[in-house]
Amino acid sequence: MQNSTKKTQTNEEIDIIIHLAEEPVAVQKRMAQMNGIPFTEIDEENIEAAINAQQQSVLEEMAAQHIYFKKPHLYKTVLNAISTVIRKKDLDKLSSIRDVMLVEPNAAMEAMSLPSADYRAPQVNEFDPVHAEVQALWAEGIQGQGVKVAVLDSGIDPDHPDIRHAYRGGINFVDQSDTEKYSRLRAGNDPSETSPDERSNVAPEKGVTSGRPFETHHGTHIAGIIAGKNENGVKGVAPGVDLYAYRIFGGYMGGSLTTILEAIEKAVVEKMDILNLSLSDNSDLENHALSIAVNNAILAGVVVVSTAGNTGSVRGSIRTPGTSRMGIAVGNSTIDDELDSSSSRGPSRPNFDIKPDIVAPGTEIYSTMPGYGVKAAYKNAYARETGTSQAAPYITGVAALMKQAHPEWSPLDIKVAMTNTAKVLDTTSYNVFDQGSGRIRPYAAVHPSIVAYCTEEIDADGKGHIVENRRGAITFGSVKLAEDVTITKLVLVKDIKGDGGVYDVNIQITEPFEGATITVDQPSFTLDGECLLDITLTAPKSENTKYRDEILGYVHITSADRSVEVSLPFAADFSDGATVIPAIEEFSITKKDISFGIEEANDETEVTLSINSDLSYPSLEITDYLSKAPLDSLFYSNGMSLGTWKYPILHRFTSSWTNEDTTLEDGIYSIDFTGMANGEPLTDTIGPIFVKSTKPVITGSVNGSTVSGQVTDQYIDFSTTLTELGEGFDVNEKLAASYSVTSDGNLVTTDSFILNQDGTFSVELDSLHPEHDRITITITDAAGNNGELSL
Repeated sequence: MQNSTKKTQTNEEIDIIIHLAEEPVAVQKRMAQMNGIPFTEIDEENIEAAINAQQQSVLEEMAAQHIYFKKPHLYKTVLNAISTVIRKKDLDKLSSIRDVMLVEPNAAMEAMSLPSADYRAPQVNEFDPVHAEVQALWAEGIQGQGVKVAVLDSGIDPDHPDIRHAYRGGINFVDQSDTEKYSRLRAGNDPSETSPDERSNVAPEKGVTSGRPFETHHGTHIAGIIAGKNENGVKGVAPGVDLYAYRIFGGYMGGSLTTILEAIEKAVVEKMDILNLSLSDNSDLENHALSIAVNNAILAGVVVVSTAGNTGSVRGSIRTPGTSRMGIAVGNSTIDDELDSSSSRGPSRPNFDIKPDIVAPGTEIYSTMPGYGVKAAYKNAYARETGTSQAAPYITGVAALMKQAHPEWSPLDIKVAMTNTAKVLDTTSYNVFDQGSGRIRPYAAVHPSIVAYCTEEIDADGKGHIVENRRGAITFGSVKLAEDVTITKLVLVKDIKGDGGVYDVNIQITEPFEGATITVDQPSFTLDGECLLDITLTAPKSENTKYRDEILGYVHITSADRSVEVSLPFAADFSDGATVIPAIEEFSITKKDISFGIEEANDETEVTLSINSDLSYPSLEITDYLSKAPLDSLFYSNGMSLGTWKYPILHRFTSSWTNEDTTLEDGIYSIDFTGMANGEPLTDTIGPIFVKSTKPVITGSVNGSTVSGQVTDQYIDFSTTLTELGEGFDVNEKLAASYSVTSDGNLVTTDSFILNQDGTFSVELDSLHPEHDRITITITDAAGNNGELSL
């Protein structure tokens, strides 16, 4: 029995999910099918009875042990679990009850969209890189007809002109009995979006902590991407589907894990074909309740598409339900086949699984918005949004096209064909944990010539229940190198079209590990129905493996004429669980004295940042050294990976705050870096940095053999200012003073001299001949600016 909540002994109440030992209905049904055992209605009734008996037994034992709990909700289809509220002090007693396997918190959930960016994609989706393929499928009559798609979200506006053709109703799972939040109750058969007039008089217009508006729109935006009808430039990927709304998010987009689990159960019972989950929880674990529910829904025959998350480009930022090993986790690509910086990356834990599975267009997607039943409002009921929330329904739409074309395909068949045929994006920029199999190619996914998959055994429910997982990826997982290692995975290649032919196998290693190799037993083979390939990992013994020691890449299977290609990503982790204490190993600048008045100075100055861990929300800011106030930002992103990064310091740069061209004026600055590692800030600073593009100004005179004068320069001002802070410097550290004497054009002597702190100077020379000698005073500042005076 595991307990994933903190054991604080208080009377504080906590909302939890209790997982029980008996397998849920969907899992037991699938087990029978895999073993060739008929599964009847009576069998299902018997299983439900056994689950009910176990749940009642646990509840009775809780009461017998005086464990306070509120009215529980029971799950039996995709989970055997009880959601309820108990006191924290009773966690230990609950853990000791027979048949209780796991207790975890009922977490708040959120949708996976981001605020609209300044970038504007074309209004109509004809410009996205795969639209022509979708159009080709429509021309064949494949638009998703007869496929039942459920959108588990904030609801769908059934009156929207782009959606009402596909809308088939749905269920409201949100309780609106809180009169301080809602102005009225909601019927169970009304899954429309939360409208502004449902807000009570005392409820704020925006959520106190989230800042989200009370009214919702997210589900309608998702629905348009799946099934829009093109009334105003929005045509979904699969406009022929039967669209169902399962409202799990209410006002302010509030929702909970238990509500989502209830909706998934209902969707399986109602025999939905595909579920779209554009939402996430803050967990990268594969055995999270939501990921387990997704696995079991897939075992029941339902395709489940979910987001990877919007937590940035940091390694391991994938979020549940995207961590489900059997589900389809979707990352966010742009129209020019790059990855959006917000799109979460894998691997998931603890099996080093390759996530996301695939990526699809999700940046600045133009789609439907609710009009809340106001007829005049629908003319402008459209907007752009960005996120894996927008990428997931693209994949949901393609899955619907695949399901129509191949109704006999299982959810895993659909996933394999979809990922096999994806376009692998630039591997120098994106590895397998960034893009998975690559960007979706809809036509190839619906009409694959061949498929290739690896069958692995996985724990589908976190309780040791092992099932077969067929997928278009090869996960070697965590590999210990206590001795030389050889691991072989079997990849089955199937001829779908029956064309046969000769195929070549190419191994592309994108992230090498010294001494490790990936090989195939048949680099070339003739396909006649089916062919089994041995993909073998070999790696030498190593006693000093470290964090991020791994081998990543792709297996490409290509027809001899190059007309057909499928790819399978692979990954193996050799770190043996090694971790690092996040640290900034280097934060330096090539010059702390910078002049933009000197040609090519821009190319000479840069900041070097070296980090040993992946960081979230890194920022490189320009700060006023004197006031310590941030002035602008040279760099900001959702995440960055470990390694060494270089950033030029330019006179004119694009502000990451305003996205506008900005000039770095003369002054005293610091460069500050901030990032987050495991929820804790990691910071460093470089300063003071002097930006100075003016030349020293020199005045002076000769009196006998004495040369005296005054240097006026910003460095003298800088020193005076810093002296007031106790950080002054000797002006001679920044201003190099020298003189030279020439006689009739010939150099007689040259030497350096010292300036007084106020810039005055006096130099005694041995002898001068005013009639033919010339004295030149030169001041060179630390930034490289020169000033001269000839006397």
